[in-house]
Amino acid sequence: MAASLSDQLQDFISKLNPGGIFGIDIGAHSIKVCELSGSPGKFKIDKFGTFVLSEAAIIEDEIQKPSEIVDGLKEAMSRAGIKSKIACLGLYGPNTMTKRLNVPEGSKEEIEDHIMWEAEQYITFGADESQISFDILGENEGGGNDAIVAAARTDLVENFSKILVEAKITTKIVDLNVFAISNVFEEVYKDNLEEYSQGTLLIDFGAQTTKVVIYKRGGPIFTKELPIGGGLITEEIQRQMGVSYEEAEDLKTSGDENGNLPQEIVNIINSQIDSQVSEVRKNINFYVTQGSAEKVNYCFITGGNSLLPGLSEKLSASTGLEIKTLEIFPAFKVDEKKADKGLDHLAAVSAVAIGLAMRKIG
Repeated sequence: MAASLSDQLQDFISKLNPGGIFGIDIGAHSIKVCELSGSPGKFKIDKFGTFVLSEAAIIEDEIQKPSEIVDGLKEAMSRAGIKSKIACLGLYGPNTMTKRLNVPEGSKEEIEDHIMWEAEQYITFGADESQISFDILGENEGGGNDAIVAAARTDLVENFSKILVEAKITTKIVDLNVFAISNVFEEVYKDNLEEYSQGTLLIDFGAQTTKVVIYKRGGPIFTKELPIGGGLITEEIQRQMGVSYEEAEDLKTSGDENGNLPQEIVNIINSQIDSQVSEVRKNINFYVTQGSAEKVNYCFITGGNSLLPGLSEKLSASTGLEIKTLEIFPAFKVDEKKADKGLDHLAAVSAVAIGLAMRKIG
C-alpha cells in the first residue's frame, strides 16, 4: 500500500498525459466531480455533478461518515454521467502544506536532496510521516531556481484513497486544492498572466475553509488555509434561530418562503462576514501592506461562500483592492443546462474540481 501511495504522489505537481481522468473535490459541504475534454484554450466541461453532504460528514480533513462519502461520490458521478474510474483526488486541510523555495543550480539529484532537506524544516506535521514532492518552476531573478514543494500526511492520503477504493475508483493523481485553483486561474487569465504575475490574491471561500493563494512570478508564492467558511455562518444561524442545520443552510442561501432574507439572517451573515474578512486580512497583511516588496495588486474570489451578499464589498474595503470574481466561463465551455442554479453559482462551486480535472491534459 505504501509503495502505491508513493507512486500516486511522485508526480504531485507535474501534469499527466491525456487519459480519461476526472477530478474529485470532496469538501465539507459537498462532493464535486468534473470531467473535461479539449486542450488549453479549448477546454470544455463535459460532465459535472455534485452531492450535498450531511452536517459533520467531514470535519477539517477528518472523515466522520465514510459510508455517506462513498455513496455520495457514486451519486455525484451518476448525476454527472461519469463512467471513468480513474481520478485526480484533491486534498486540503491542516495536514497538507506548500512552500516555494529558492534552490541552487546543480544536478537533478543535488537539487532533489536540497529541496527535501529544506522541506523537512517546514513540515509541521512531520516529514517522516508525509508524502513530499516538488516541481521546478524555472530560474529566478536572484540566481538559482524557483521550486514549489507540496506535502501531505500519509494517513490523510490513505484515508481519502480508501474512500475511492470503496467506490471502485483508481486514484491516479493526488493533488492539493490550492494548486487546482492556481491552474484554473492560469487558464482563465493566460493572456494577462505577465501583468497578474506582479502580484495577485486568489481566495476560495469554501464551506469549512478559506483558501488563500498569492500568485506571483509565474506561480503561487504563498498559500494558506484558514479554518473559516460558510459552514460557520450556517451554524450561527442554526444557534440563534433555533432551527436544524439543513433549515439554517436554506435560510442562508434561499431566505424565507418568499425568497427574502429576514433581517435577523442578514445581521448574522453580515457579522460573520465581517469576522471572516478580518481573519483573511490579518493573514495576508504583509502582502497587501503599502510599500511591501511582496504587495499584491489584484484579487479574484471564488467558492460557494463568495456568493454571499456584501462579501466582496467588505473585502475590498478591508484590503483596498478591487475584488473580481474568478470568471471561469467562457474560458471553459459548458452547456448551460448543467447549471441548474445558474452559471455564476456553477463557476463558484466548480473551480477546484475543474482544476483537478485539468491534470489529465499533458
